[in-house]
Amino acid sequence: MNSVPDELLVLFCDLSTTERYRDFPAYGNQRQVFNTDEAFQVLDDDRFDFNVLVVRTDSRQGEAIDFLCRVRSEFPGVVRILISDAMNAQLASRATEVAHRSLKSDYTDDQLVASIQRGVKTEQLLGDPKLRQYIMSLGHLPSFPQVLNELNQALAKDTTGAREVSMILEKDPTMVAKILQMVNSSFFNLGNANFYSLKEAVSRLGMRTIKDLVLTEHLFQSLSQNERWRGFSFQQLHERSMIVSQFAAEICRLGGYDNIVQGQARLAGLLHDIGMLVLALGDQEKYHHAMVRAQELGQPVYVVEKLVLGSTHAQTGAYLLETWNLSPEIVHAVLFHHVPVASGDKHFTPLTAVHVADSLLPPLFNAMGCNLGGRLSRDYLREIDMLHALPEWEMMAHDIAYKMK
Repeated sequence: MNSVPDELLVLFCDLSTTERYRDFPAYGNQRQVFNTDEAFQVLDDDRFDFNVLVVRTDSRQGEAIDFLCRVRSEFPGVVRILISDAMNAQLASRATEVAHRSLKSDYTDDQLVASIQRGVKTEQLLGDPKLRQYIMSLGHLPSFPQVLNELNQALAKDTTGAREVSMILEKDPTMVAKILQMVNSSFFNLGNANFYSLKEAVSRLGMRTIKDLVLTEHLFQSLSQNERWRGFSFQQLHERSMIVSQFAAEICRLGGYDNIVQGQARLAGLLHDIGMLVLALGDQEKYHHAMVRAQELGQPVYVVEKLVLGSTHAQTGAYLLETWNLSPEIVHAVLFHHVPVASGDKHFTPLTAVHVADSLLPPLFNAMGCNLGGRLSRDYLREIDMLHALPEWEMMAHDIAYKMK
């Protein structure tokens, strides 16, 4: 059995309304509490530095998720695990946005340990002081838009519908036009359906999908190319990211994965290379040098980024998305999309779909003729027992490439 390192402090919060039906695994450094107030007091105690919070509940899922939201806001480096059964669609969607991993009550100890290890690995990579110092020195990180704050508050309420979401977004007519343009494009592959009102689009695609589009459009608008950068086209990168996003979502759909997983893959595909824009705007000379060196050495750009800058575009993008409180699953996919074998995953996740889509689709080349796309990791596909699906994915990529010509 795997084990949690002794240096990790794990806080277990049991909100079960019935008599405790199962003891948590006995880890060396742990504490157990039975309400959220006590859990918060423990997390806020300067004498301790908990790395992991595990919340278990049966019928109090809303309270548990609200608590995890609060922990994410006030203790962002803490790994958050939720254990619960029978959540409705809205609660399940909210849970994926705040928990690093959600488990059923019949979880195995190995599953819990693997979930903790996975979350800790991500947080340790993004919490590296040198990485944070470098990214903050760039001075070009977009601010979180007010409209998304309003959307997040609205979506946390059970009563929010398409009308309320539309009213919030209509405060920004330019954003509405961009969303309708994307919705009516081939991006969503909705056949002959055309949407002429935002409310209609929200009703058809779902409130959280529309929120994802708002976030994406805001990021790409905030990170617009200036005349000094000639390394690659921001517009072409955006267009390719949209195709990667479509392909990743389709991989999930054909694999029988639910709408939540499809949505995570779609958004991670849209944003997987957003760190390139941050680096190109924030550290132009060094990033241009990294691309020149990549061409000279015949190495992928992401490898040379680390050598020259101390950070890759995947780390930079994942850091930005985590500061914006995006789903840990999306942050995970962006962080490891070039090196998925380093993720430690043992099964299919949105990362799988994004890595495959980015690696198999025709790449974007920079001004030096260097490939900006990914390299497929067969070792990773073998590790998660998905190598058998590769021929089908390759045929899908071939069809998409043919349509792109």
